[in-house]
Amino acid sequence: MRYLNMRRYLPLWLFVTSALLLAVAGFNLIVDPYGLFRVVDEPGFNAIKPKAGVHGATVKAYQVLRVSPHGLVLGNSRAEVGFDPQHAAWPTKSHPVFNLALPGTGTATTLRYLQHALESGAGAGAGKPEVVVWGIDFMDFLVDAGEPIRAKAVGAEGGRLLVNPDGSRNPGRVLQQVRDYGEATFTLGAFLDSVQTIGSQRNPYSADLTPLGFNPMRDYLKITADEGYWAVFRQRDVENIKAYLRRPKDIFDAAGRSSPALDDLRQVLRLCRQHGIALKLVIYPYHAHLLEIIRITGHWPAFEAWKRAVVHIVAEEARTAGGASIPLWDFSGFNELTSEAVPPKSDRQTKMRWYWEAGHFKRELGDLILERLFDPTEAKTGFGVLLDTSNVEQQIAAIQAQEVNYRRVFSQDIEELEHFAAGLQSRK
Repeated sequence: MRYLNMRRYLPLWLFVTSALLLAVAGFNLIVDPYGLFRVVDEPGFNAIKPKAGVHGATVKAYQVLRVSPHGLVLGNSRAEVGFDPQHAAWPTKSHPVFNLALPGTGTATTLRYLQHALESGAGAGAGKPEVVVWGIDFMDFLVDAGEPIRAKAVGAEGGRLLVNPDGSRNPGRVLQQVRDYGEATFTLGAFLDSVQTIGSQRNPYSADLTPLGFNPMRDYLKITADEGYWAVFRQRDVENIKAYLRRPKDIFDAAGRSSPALDDLRQVLRLCRQHGIALKLVIYPYHAHLLEIIRITGHWPAFEAWKRAVVHIVAEEARTAGGASIPLWDFSGFNELTSEAVPPKSDRQTKMRWYWEAGHFKRELGDLILERLFDPTEAKTGFGVLLDTSNVEQQIAAIQAQEVNYRRVFSQDIEELEHFAAGLQSRK
């Protein structure tokens, strides 16, 4: 009898279970907490995506195909939060612009996602990237010359890209796409994220990732208002000191000629030249605190050597190709923007204009950079130097002089940074 009852209720159980799964999948598809599908994108309902940034490597691999951009932003989190793809400075031929920068990634991932974007524009009628702005980060180029050099792996996200590192089609992408879509629709985690997405629409401080891949850092508005900029800077300064104390101090491998990151740079330059892309390289506008951390942790010689190496590679690639040199803009240094004073600990009211903390500049500073890149004669500021072989040594010497002056004016900030570094080194 029990067996007959089981047979009677099994179809009903299967029907109810299937209906619930389909209902959950449909709900997740419509709410779309990660911005993977964009079937419905309604303000007040699901336009803000608080969980999308956590899955940026997955989301952007599909978003860039949907947008089919003519302009791209490449780099890490500094570029993701700093360069607005909708800023008016972008030339018309670059529209639409997509921010393909990925937090926590280096040059290997940048190269792979550029290959992916170029392959997506290879089809008939597809948008082809015409303009690329790539923010290059000093830390990504550090290597230990005494250790065997291993190329950095891109990671699991490489499985969802259109092509393999050698440019061949990726046959495993379809299966990865099925997995990604399934996890975004049929899972409990996606359902909970969908509920949170709906509940976050009226929260002015909700995290977000726009349809064009930009992170507006709205969550930091509340963090800095509640804790004050001093506390946010202090936390990140300590984290940056720890990170740099762990990092090697070399730019070149044991042979003294290159490194995996420098080779990635060469490949990006060649890819852009082969595809007729106007590439603009940007050395980030590190806040003076981060520049001092680079000095205090013993990385300053490597920082200067890195600039020389990048200038050399850009010039070398131009000579090899017989064309114009790719513009390399240096926005690092000590000036009225990058030396913006951090409010004191007791002041939670003052808002910094240009920085969230030493490692991440605000959209407002990114806007000045974009204006400088695309209209250097009409830009509102002389901020930034176009580096080449003729002026790199002059620029390095100028920044050295600026640093001496900064230490004199902001001596208390320097003492605190040196005290943190000394304390962390003593615990090793």
